[in-house]
Amino acid sequence: SSGINAEYGVNKLIHAICVPLLLWTGQAMLSPVSVGTLGGYDITISTLATSVYILYYIYLYPALGMITLPILSAMGYSAQLYWTLELENKWAILIGVHIVSWIAQFIGHGKFEGRRPALMDSLLQAFLTAPFFVFFEYCFFFGLFQDLHHEVQREVYKEIARKRQ
Repeated sequence: SSGINAEYGVNKLIHAICVPLLLWTGQAMLSPVSVGTLGGYDITISTLATSVYILYYIYLYPALGMITLPILSAMGYSAQLYWTLELENKWAILIGVHIVSWIAQFIGHGKFEGRRPALMDSLLQAFLTAPFFVFFEYCFFFGLFQDLHHEVQREVYKEIARKRQ
């Protein structure tokens, strides 16, 4: 029904906005924690986490992984640059955006999807694979991987309809 489509669309929009914000604010919060240097470059926990994301995504689906490589790298770099900005309350801003994004995710899942967020089932799924699927949604939006997109859409709508019965 059109109601299911609208609700699914609202939750997709919430995910498309909030998951990247959660990822970026997480990267920014981990950026001040240095674990050493390599070739004069400061290696932080954020750098290591971003590398794990990139390598994992390349492993899961190489074409998407290669698309996310420059995006995640830019996100990680900008998260480190955040700390050079002349802003007061940097931590408050990061934590505020992070909390608001989580609240939006919970509302999206509860109100529009009628199910618990992935966080409740698996931390790995919530923190590592949720951004992966959002990157897929962006690729689908821009016309990439259309065969896969149609297959995913069929399964999603079948699942939504099953849950609504």
